[in-house]
Amino acid sequence: MQLTASQLQSKHKALIDALKRGETVEITYHGQPLGVVHPVTPAINSKEQESAMNDFFGMHGDSGIATVEDELRNIRKGRRSSLSDL
Repeated sequence: MQLTASQLQSKHKALIDALKRGETVEITYHGQPLGVVHPVTPAINSKEQESAMNDFFGMHGDSGIATVEDELRNIRKGRRSSLSDL
């Protein structure tokens, strides 16, 4: 698909639809190619990447925190000691 720079404002939905279909869109300005918009290619996680991500996201697993919600509750509870400071 090809769009001119001036068409980007009025035909932005056509650009998005083309990207959803997996098409590459060329943008031109005064008849000259200005740029190319490619759809995103989905990332495929290999076993090594998944292992590294699990190690990274689990690096605080030994700190005794059960869930994120529990940790946030513990952090926030020190803000107010009573309702009188509202």
